[in-house]
Amino acid sequence: MTGLYQPKYQWRQTQLDENDPPTDLDWCGFDGAAYIGRIRKEEHGPTKGKWHWAGSFPRTHKGTPPSPVAGYAATARKATQLVEEYWDRCKEVMTPR
Repeated sequence: MTGLYQPKYQWRQTQLDENDPPTDLDWCGFDGAAYIGRIRKEEHGPTKGKWHWAGSFPRTHKGTPPSPVAGYAATARKATQLVEEYWDRCKEVMTPR
């Protein structure tokens, strides 16, 4: 039996500005100071209840980032894993500047 995925990067609640209080439904990931992506729970529409994930690529690298860059997952933990795997994949296939 395998354990639950354990995030390896830092995750913080998203706060766009001082008028936007953070919630448990929206998170940004960081590798040190580098932004790696975001997850957020959809509250309305046909994707209600799913976690949207969107990866970012290292600005210290050049080349074409892999795809897909975003998608949906059933849980926050799975969405976190997908963002972190995307970040790692970018570092593998893109060239450092």
